[in-house]
Amino acid sequence: MRNFLSTVMIGAALLIGSIAYAQPKMEIIGGETCDWGKVTVKNNPLKMVSLDTAIWVKNVGTKDLVIDTIRVGCGCTTPHYNHDPIKPGETGKIGIGLNVALASGELTKTMTIYANDDPSKMGKLMYLKANIFRPLTLTPQSFNFPEIHVGDTSHFFVNLKNNDTKPFKIERMLATKGMIIDQKGPVTIQPGDTLRINGSYIGRERGYWNANVVIETPDPDFPPFEISAYGQVKDNEGVVDPSVITIDPTKKDKKGNIIIPAPSAKHH
Repeated sequence: MRNFLSTVMIGAALLIGSIAYAQPKMEIIGGETCDWGKVTVKNNPLKMVSLDTAIWVKNVGTKDLVIDTIRVGCGCTTPHYNHDPIKPGETGKIGIGLNVALASGELTKTMTIYANDDPSKMGKLMYLKANIFRPLTLTPQSFNFPEIHVGDTSHFFVNLKNNDTKPFKIERMLATKGMIIDQKGPVTIQPGDTLRINGSYIGRERGYWNANVVIETPDPDFPPFEISAYGQVKDNEGVVDPSVITIDPTKKDKKGNIIIPAPSAKHH
């Protein structure tokens, strides 16, 4: 009887011990670096790029793994996870979206995963990497003309660089809405070279204006793409644009409401 009780007590102690030490444990399958490798951007040097992938997390512990928080290093990274517990021996999926926008070159972002297997709450740090290669880069990314008065001429330029190992051919360049450019085509940009495109605009009417430069190429990877242009033209006499209503917060009616003036009659 004594031996039986001793056996029961030892078994109970082992069971309590195993319950007490049951712990979840997170393992990221494939390691803690997610690398998209070289990503070649075609079609348009101003194309916005978004990368998507998924990582798999395995629970190699003996208790349900609960991922409660995923923090990213910047707003360009978006994780997707359903927060369902991962049972021992099973895996869960975390989706990752990385918006690299107009960036180029090597990028490294971070993401930290927090779960109930980490009493210190330090989290598991992941590195997200990509090498964005753009055969063409444009700097700056638009024609941003300085503010001018009616009748004056504004100038601005952009640089189109060929980062590829083969020549880049342009058949034609066309500016819209009265903008003038010094390049018409055809023109070839050799590997590593930069083409400067000078633009000008004569202010005809006051107000905001915008235009585009359309670039056509024979390369099937580059259908026609546009470079945007914009600027502001002011009146020589300093007359306020009739479409703009200026509100003075100090001018109020008898009820204390701010008075909103009507557009000037002389502009109608």
